[in-house]
Amino acid sequence: RDPTIQSAKSVEDVIPAESRSQAEKVMAEFRRCRGQNLLLVMDGWDELPLYLHTKSLFQNLIAYPETLNLHFSSVIITSRPIASSDLYHCISSRVEILGFTPTEVKDYFTEVLGGESQAIQKLQNQLKERPLIAASCYLPLNAAIVCHLFRAQDYKLPTTLHELFTLLVLGCLKRHVAKQKRERERQHITSLDNLPLDLQQFFKDVCTLAYHGVMDNCVSFPLEYLKTHGLPTISETLGLMQGMESFTTLESSPSFYFLHLSVQELLASFYISKLPAEEQALVFKKLFREPRFAAVFRFFTAFTKLETDGLRRIVASIVQGGDKSQLLYLLHGMYEAQAPSLCQFVGSQLGGELNLRYTTLSPVDSLTVGYFISCICLTTVGEFKADLSRCSLDDYRITFFVNELSKCTSSAITQK
Repeated sequence: RDPTIQSAKSVEDVIPAESRSQAEKVMAEFRRCRGQNLLLVMDGWDELPLYLHTKSLFQNLIAYPETLNLHFSSVIITSRPIASSDLYHCISSRVEILGFTPTEVKDYFTEVLGGESQAIQKLQNQLKERPLIAASCYLPLNAAIVCHLFRAQDYKLPTTLHELFTLLVLGCLKRHVAKQKRERERQHITSLDNLPLDLQQFFKDVCTLAYHGVMDNCVSFPLEYLKTHGLPTISETLGLMQGMESFTTLESSPSFYFLHLSVQELLASFYISKLPAEEQALVFKKLFREPRFAAVFRFFTAFTKLETDGLRRIVASIVQGGDKSQLLYLLHGMYEAQAPSLCQFVGSQLGGELNLRYTTLSPVDSLTVGYFISCICLTTVGEFKADLSRCSLDDYRITFFVNELSKCTSSAITQK
């Protein structure tokens, strides 16, 4: 995230040396032996702006070290999986931290639900019908959220991540009100648009902070951050954030963190959705190449269905731009929105063909592609083609794809 790193033009610019001359001396020695015995560790590929993923010093170090005379150097990159698919073609091996295995997820659910066989079976059946929610449970924290909401919602699960984290936020707000023994108001908290009057300003302040954090790619908020951005001091977090004392300065001061990264992104997208239509479009033009674009855009799409002209123009520019990563982000957003009319609009912009040839699709990508095509076939007259050749579609990914496609009874798909 450091601007110095993002603007680096040479390896010397990022070497942690005491002086520029020392950095040049070190690199001259490595270039002399063409990078032999040099190991570079790039921590946080997902924190780089997207435009640096395709053409930058870092891309050259990973994919084209010979252009820097470092032929024999080795590189280790860390990244969230959602932001690393553009590296798969140029890396020799990949290790993904899986969290819970399927067996461990089942064991966890069994323990949390107290061994109640009917409840466990009901949860398992619903997860089979909701593969996006099921796929998120490899993270222990997400599995805990799913179990909590399953019990709180009378043993029913949401379909999308937008619904999941909206219910989590509403649950936090209800708990906050319950602590004040306002049971009647608690029962009426069913929407983020309809909160008790005394919560509305506090909630707006938290959403504003979430928005600024997304725009600055920031996840922790010391008091200095609030002052710099002219934001009000967080006097009430409504249970959506937690404070932690920091002793990195002479005086102790609290820093605030959202309970979950997705909670911050959901609240930021809610804040953006309340801006005038013209400002919404400007925000996403600014956010377009930033690391948090994909996560915020999918939640924002669910809130708004991208119904304004300005946002539809952004959608058209994504489709016509030919960037397949951006197109996948759009497909994710349409799945979260569950809006067939939006899929129909995007299908019209694609000109009757979805071309994802040579794109490595994750299981969730496969799910969203299947949903999009099923919506197209149910709402579009005529032929629509989808090219998914060379997309690394194994049996597991195809299951996600076919489950969504099975909802479509049309035969208008041409398989290339």
